[in-house]
Amino acid sequence: MKKGLKIFLVVLIGILLAADLGGGAYLFNFAFKKGNYSSKDANMELKGNDKWFASQKQTIWTEKSKDGLKLKARYLPATKKTNKTVVVIHGYGSASKYMGSFVKIFHEAGYNVLAPDNRSFGMSEGEYAGYGWSDRKDITGWINRINKKDPHSQIGMYGISMGAATVMYTLGEHPKNVDFAIADCGYSTISGELNYQLKEMFNLPSFPLVQTAAIYSKIFAGYNFYQADTKNTLKNNHVPLFIIHGSKDTFVPVSNAYINYKNANDSKKLWIVKDAEHGKAYKTDKREYTHKVDDFAQKYFK
Repeated sequence: MKKGLKIFLVVLIGILLAADLGGGAYLFNFAFKKGNYSSKDANMELKGNDKWFASQKQTIWTEKSKDGLKLKARYLPATKKTNKTVVVIHGYGSASKYMGSFVKIFHEAGYNVLAPDNRSFGMSEGEYAGYGWSDRKDITGWINRINKKDPHSQIGMYGISMGAATVMYTLGEHPKNVDFAIADCGYSTISGELNYQLKEMFNLPSFPLVQTAAIYSKIFAGYNFYQADTKNTLKNNHVPLFIIHGSKDTFVPVSNAYINYKNANDSKKLWIVKDAEHGKAYKTDKREYTHKVDDFAQKYFK
């Protein structure tokens, strides 16, 4: 091989490597780093059920994550004393205070509700989003806190979008005293969702950008997002799982619902909400949504 060609190839490889490292870093910071991902304005006026939630007499719980982050959650006790508590988990770019509609469903059914702020969102500390994978350990910590408060607790989990993935990943930790779980429009894998969004948002192939972003995630966020897969977290799960997904979801494709349902053990239930977009199943049919969620909770809260 001629010397000039060798030099050209070395330079070309260097340019490609630099482009990959730069592109992977951009993807990681865009999707994971606090302040760069889409987030609701902390001072945005609360409306509807979010305003109702803010008006309720609630307490703020504080826990420390295993990696030293101070995490916060809103606890709303039932109007009558009960050992039944539902953990309500928000989605990407949101926070506990925007979960009023779902908090209200469970509170009006007579249950205590705990609504955590996932790491890097709302009141909780953290520089990087956990996408449900780091959060699964944090949610297990909150569930342990509920059980410590009352060893005879009965616990349900509800999550939407990233919160739904969090629910399904947390089930792989076999949390104690959990009687049911509801996952609305959750993805099956973090890597799959990133692959999809790269194509949808930027019309770019996933390789090698997602693989490089995974390296940054391991170094800076402290986790390997390729490990996050409901195929692994649901295979030995025996907590009844209700999977909800909108038929017109273009952010987390409805194919994820079928994958998650296939990955889950019995008892499981699937509801594809006709014409619902991402995270809009409740708004598409509030009465039917509330009815189905209530029925599922009552069936397993004995």
